[in-house]
Amino acid sequence: MEIIIEVSTVVLFAVSTIILLAVIIFIKSPKTKGAVGELVVGLSLGKDIPNEKYVINDLLLYHNRKSYQIDHIVIRKTGVFVIETKNYSGQIYGQENQKKWTQVLAYGQEKHRFYNPILQNKNHIYALSKILGRKDCFISIIVFPKAHIMTYFDAYVGSVSDMKRWLKQDREEILTETEIEQIYEQLISYKNNPPLTYKQHIDNIHKLKQNIEDNICPRCGKKLVIREGKYGSFYGCEGYPYCKFTKK
Repeated sequence: MEIIIEVSTVVLFAVSTIILLAVIIFIKSPKTKGAVGELVVGLSLGKDIPNEKYVINDLLLYHNRKSYQIDHIVIRKTGVFVIETKNYSGQIYGQENQKKWTQVLAYGQEKHRFYNPILQNKNHIYALSKILGRKDCFISIIVFPKAHIMTYFDAYVGSVSDMKRWLKQDREEILTETEIEQIYEQLISYKNNPPLTYKQHIDNIHKLKQNIEDNICPRCGKKLVIREGKYGSFYGCEGYPYCKFTKK
């Protein structure tokens, strides 16, 4: 009997340890961290106020063979605010037109590079402009709920409190009540009837990266050819000037 009890205790301990490790791995995964950051920002944005403010969280779009996942959209008379959330910790360094930014951790002992979220959000706004048929109403906001921004930006890059302040800034009203309702209805239809699944979206991202490596333009599907510019050689889309995609 004692042996059976001891074996049961060991098995229970082993199972508990495995479950605990799985929970820790899940909590620390980039996907979970990102979801937590988006939840924090989403709660800060609040609920819809009819004829005044509409909020859409986690919107999947598909345009021109490319998919986009937009964290948050706030539609007001003062514009359509497109919000990208980065739930990174540590210190953040970068420049507005720099392709990669740097996250610094452990007092400078650990560094990670990530794609410039300003450029990422430009792609989101480009897709929205094509879907909505207008490009005069978008405002980009990048939110870091936990990190310290170490570089000054002319663009809206900051904390959750910064985001709230920017959303409430006095601005010229450029949309009517009818227009904000129409934009909301058009975008919420994508939310309620997504054009693709999240798995397909992830597959599209992998395909996009592969196309760029294979010198295929991710925007229009034409070839990327070597061109000479002011700062040396680069790859440009052969569809220029219709398509202005470039890579180093």
